[in-house]
Amino acid sequence: MTHIDRDILIYALLLIIAVIALVLVGESRPDVYLSITILIYFIYTSINYSIRSRAKLKILDTILLLIFLTIVTYRVLEVLKVI
Repeated sequence: MTHIDRDILIYALLLIIAVIALVLVGESRPDVYLSITILIYFIYTSINYSIRSRAKLKILDTILLLIFLTIVTYRVLEVLKVI
């Protein structure tokens, strides 16, 4: 098994664990699943820098960060009852 295969397998296992945990607590909002997935992506690629050294992820990082910021902004505005 190559390093990239192992790294992708670990990332997939982290995502499976997160999804199972969200299902067990009864979460039904898709934006929560997406935001947790994005957070896991950023944390894992920050810890395991070998993925970043092999691939150019700047465009993907920018897109995921914008999606995450949109979700967080929407939830904050919802809590503040602005929308």
